[in-house]
Amino acid sequence: MSAAAPHHRRRRPYPTFRGWWIVGVSFLALYLNGSSLSYLFGVFILPMEADLGWTRATLLGGLTATTFVTAGTGLVLGPFVDRHGARGVMTAAAVVSGAVLLALPHVTAIWQYYLLMGVGLGMTKASLENVGPRTAIANWFIKRRASAFAWFSGGRALFGVTAVAPFAYLISQTSWKAGWTVVGAIELVILAPLAWIIVRRRPEDHGQLPDGDTPRPTPGGDVSAVHEEQWTRAEAMRTRTFWLIVVGFALSGFPTSGMIANLLPYFDDRGMTVAAASAAFSVFAAGAMAGRPIWGFVSSRMGVHASLSLYGLMYGATIAWLVVAFSVPALFTAAFLLGVPTGGAAQLQAQAWPDLFGRRSVGAITGVSTLIVTPTMAAGPLLAALAFDLLRSYSLVFLAYAAGAFLSAACFYFAGRPVRSPASSSTSAS
Repeated sequence: MSAAAPHHRRRRPYPTFRGWWIVGVSFLALYLNGSSLSYLFGVFILPMEADLGWTRATLLGGLTATTFVTAGTGLVLGPFVDRHGARGVMTAAAVVSGAVLLALPHVTAIWQYYLLMGVGLGMTKASLENVGPRTAIANWFIKRRASAFAWFSGGRALFGVTAVAPFAYLISQTSWKAGWTVVGAIELVILAPLAWIIVRRRPEDHGQLPDGDTPRPTPGGDVSAVHEEQWTRAEAMRTRTFWLIVVGFALSGFPTSGMIANLLPYFDDRGMTVAAASAAFSVFAAGAMAGRPIWGFVSSRMGVHASLSLYGLMYGATIAWLVVAFSVPALFTAAFLLGVPTGGAAQLQAQAWPDLFGRRSVGAITGVSTLIVTPTMAAGPLLAALAFDLLRSYSLVFLAYAAGAFLSAACFYFAGRPVRSPASSSTSAS
């Protein structure tokens, strides 16, 4: 009797799709680093103001400095990440950011605060929040890009839902210094190693295709590529679409950066208790979390162009509603509804460039657009703080935010899809 043939375990020809793990690491980066400059900063601003004796405008000026440094860093990082991937820059940024946050509680002078907040966190923000993770995700997804960016962009909002109240309690029992220390330690111990282990440049480098599609080797042995029209940064910048989208992002950048940083103080100035204001802030974050699947669904069905127009209209309407809401129930309702379009901001900004111009130069395009949009995003928190310091009210600047959001909707609507010029077409063909 012949011997039975040996049993061989069937070997999978390709490893498990890495794209969703990259989304998870990017989500964690936004949860920690992104929230430290938005939701968490909104919790810290009042105790820091009381403890350090600095004005609200001085403290929020640190965010303005952060945004300008981020823009310059992103312009340099974009082409580098396109060529080499986001693994190294995200890992290094997590280490530097963690160290900066651990040092922040020890500031005693304004110049130290601006050096750490502006230069330190500004240099790492591009790697952990926009150019780094957005480029990585854009390269690993095409058909499911809207869903991937929706999950990624939920990191900041989830922090608002799950961590604002605990951090507010921690600060009330200890000080604002403990909060910065906790976030910095988590970035060093958890985020940095995960970024190094998981993040990679693009699926084709590992015998895979975007979205986890089954690879089909070509006669030459390479993995067949998924067709997507590709634009260089120079080609994109020669289109009307690019500039109208950039202007739309700039106009909506005022409320995107200014509302979150000033929302908890706004509730406080409306007469809410600290507990009620923190709860309303969490309700706003819950609205932003609810907005993630909504905008993911909308953009996958309507496309990013129509979704951006709807986002601008809804953003302007909900900001205006917040200004005219005075009772506590009305403020809670307005906070939740404002969160819904806010939840779409990061996703739609990240999704727009690869959907419109392809993924090969998405880092470079994201970098230059970030540099252009920076002045309004940097001015958003500072203008609100200056308005409060001068007028003791946020109402006028919030109404200006609403007007900017409505104008952004018009820019998005008229942008359309990019069309190559004859010169660009002939260059690309050659």
